[in-house]
Amino acid sequence: MICFEDIVIGECMTSSAIVVDRDELVDFAERWDPLPIHVNGEVAASRGGPTAPGVFILALKQRLIHELPEHAVIASFGYDEVRFHHPLRPGDEVRLRFEYVDTRRSSSKPDRGIVTVRLSLVRNEDEVVMSHLDTILVRRRFPLG
Repeated sequence: MICFEDIVIGECMTSSAIVVDRDELVDFAERWDPLPIHVNGEVAASRGGPTAPGVFILALKQRLIHELPEHAVIASFGYDEVRFHHPLRPGDEVRLRFEYVDTRRSSSKPDRGIVTVRLSLVRNEDEVVMSHLDTILVRRRFPLG
């Protein structure tokens, strides 16, 4: 288990790859975000093919985060700077990049630290499809030190 004291700002981890499945994308979109660009073959074809809804992209990110080494996240304060940089399409292969951006001790809870991480869904090694910051609570190994 990674504790607050183990975190090094700038350190990155990368998940294994996952390929976006067309049927899974369309099924998800039909249920949760049925915009024509996601589910209508003709409309999607006129724009290069179907694209994944933002909530689908975030769900993929959440799936991939569980492939990274375990860390002691207690809770998330929420996402900031959520950006969808490029469309995600069926057949795309993506990985999750997890980077520690900032740390500070909690002033109200001495057994916890507050960590900011940048999460990026990356295609072709360097093309960022989606990114956001997440501020999380992490257990401290030495709460009084």
